[in-house]
Amino acid sequence: MFLCRIGSFNELEQHRGKPAWRRWLGRHALPSADDLAYVSERIDVDDLRVCLGRVYSRLKRNKVLGPRQGWMLAAVDGHEIGSSYKRCCECCLQRELEVGGDIKVQYYHRLVAFQIIAGDFPLLLDLELLRPGEDEVAASLRLLQRVLGNHPRCFDVLVADAIYLRPSVINFIRDRGKHLIAVLKENQPDLLREARVLMAPEQPQRLVREKPCQTIDLRDMEGFTTESITEALRVVWSHEETLGRERVAGQWESKQIESDWLWATTMPISLVPPQTIAAFGHDRWKIENEGFNELVTHWHANHYFHHHPNTILVLWLMLFTAHAVFHCFYRRNLKPAQREAHTAIYFAGLMAASLRCENWWPPPT
Repeated sequence: MFLCRIGSFNELEQHRGKPAWRRWLGRHALPSADDLAYVSERIDVDDLRVCLGRVYSRLKRNKVLGPRQGWMLAAVDGHEIGSSYKRCCECCLQRELEVGGDIKVQYYHRLVAFQIIAGDFPLLLDLELLRPGEDEVAASLRLLQRVLGNHPRCFDVLVADAIYLRPSVINFIRDRGKHLIAVLKENQPDLLREARVLMAPEQPQRLVREKPCQTIDLRDMEGFTTESITEALRVVWSHEETLGRERVAGQWESKQIESDWLWATTMPISLVPPQTIAAFGHDRWKIENEGFNELVTHWHANHYFHHHPNTILVLWLMLFTAHAVFHCFYRRNLKPAQREAHTAIYFAGLMAASLRCENWWPPPT
């Protein structure tokens, strides 16, 4: 269903009579939409996590998931699945919104996902649903506890958004011999203000890149603490000027884009240079672009196939598996000439077309 980008159980049920299923399932018929919903409520999610763990082990053994500049990198981030004013379950989160002048209760689910960042291969390894009354960080700590219990050496450095720059996360990561890189924003006002004041007079280290045309000024300083964060942190400040283009009235015009990024990290200056911290900090966006954005846009991830907390976990874990298998095929098995000639969406369309034409390839014997 996921590999062919089918958007619901009901749409999948329309293909029950295809001979392709009989070649794959033998004498058994494809279950109905109601049967799939019933079974999905009762599947053990830990078994699916074991399947994803086997995919991870195979990729690691085949050198697909390698270190970046000597460090295994991972990211954790939150994502809101969907919302409704009518349908809910016992695990739904709630919020009040003003709609047409009235206050209505909106029900939604939010999850936290863990992704290994390794070169050009995105591997979403696990996820955790937020429980009513808890925030994203609490669910993330529960997720990281399980991931490190199952795969203790899957990462060395965790990159995250500013919300994770908390003593609970820092202590959790450091107690397990890992490092944290988090965006520094206004949620830590004292640390942000102190870093800007102390680092502004420093002479920056300038880097110039040709592709993209970019100039980067890096400032680096360590020894920062706050009332709540007792471990000394290092702050890297990156001022970036990028030459871009935008189309105005049918004509392409050059545009200079300036941005400032600050990251706080537990990695000392003696361990890695500031340009590595900046590169790792920008890699956090991979979980957004190659993870959530792709799954929502092309894999129907935000659709509730069946509104039940176990079903949501089951289908997202199956989606992670399908996503990994598809990218194994697309990024590792296809020849470069094929990848340059066609997009990933093209090959997903071929899979869907082969199902509709009743011409699936036979299963391996």
